[in-house]
Amino acid sequence: MAPTTDALAALRDIHLPEAVSLWPLALGWWALVAGVLAVAALAGLVVHRRRRSVRRAALHELDMAQRDFGSTGDTAALAVCLSSTLRRVALARFARAAVAGLHGAEWLGFLAENAPAGGFPPEVGASIERAVYADPRANSRRDGDAWIAASREWIRRVS
Repeated sequence: MAPTTDALAALRDIHLPEAVSLWPLALGWWALVAGVLAVAALAGLVVHRRRRSVRRAALHELDMAQRDFGSTGDTAALAVCLSSTLRRVALARFARAAVAGLHGAEWLGFLAENAPAGGFPPEVGASIERAVYADPRANSRRDGDAWIAASREWIRRVS
């Protein structure tokens, strides 16, 4: 029995599969993208909450200082409280090396330079600095209220 047709001629050529496409992405890649986005969103949320918590704590401290000042009228104690609160906010917000060693005119310059849109009024900073060592009756209630308002505004702008 001789075949009338050649068996090799009846075979089809080898067909390779199509090249693997980059799009649409496989399920694993979608999961990886979703995971990276979730981690980035979580990191952003943590940074935002940490900043808000510093602001919230500082503003709460200012409220308590304002209440104490309203009852006692002690400008020296108010000046000490405002100075320490501003210093702690600056340490939390800026690099420790840039803030920790500042005092006097350098500190007041830092407060004025690092708050956007107006900064910290230098005359307010200078009167707070003088009030720490002055007679508690040397400054008026208006001075204390101006100090609190300037400190509150600086904290809101910076943190």
